Amino acid sequence: MAPQFDEAVARRLEAAGKVPDQVQAQPAEPMEIPVKPTLTGFQGMVRFELTLDDTGRVAAVAMDHAPYDRVTELEAWARSWSFRPAMLEGKAHPCRMVYEVHWH
Repeated sequence: MAPQFDEAVARRLEAAGKVPDQVQAQPAEPMEIPVKPTLTGFQGMVRFELTLDDTGRVAAVAMDHAPYDRVTELEAWARSWSFRPAMLEGKAHPCRMVYEVHWH
């Protein structure tokens, strides 16, 4: 699957005379995602939007559908993930990623 550029990155590429879907890009890849925490009594999906810096470190976490009393724990868990950085034209680049994690 090809990386999807957010609107701001696509505009910068276009302003530089580049066609976004023809730019050499590689999405960030998970290197380590620790075992997910047990959320006793919770069933469902939590949507994590991660902002990664150009080293692949999780710099910010936003969540949808997280149990209110577990937000701090889930944010700490998401921040412990490690990624191989996204690449844009051969250089490491910050990016955003979305993961949906299910609890049964």
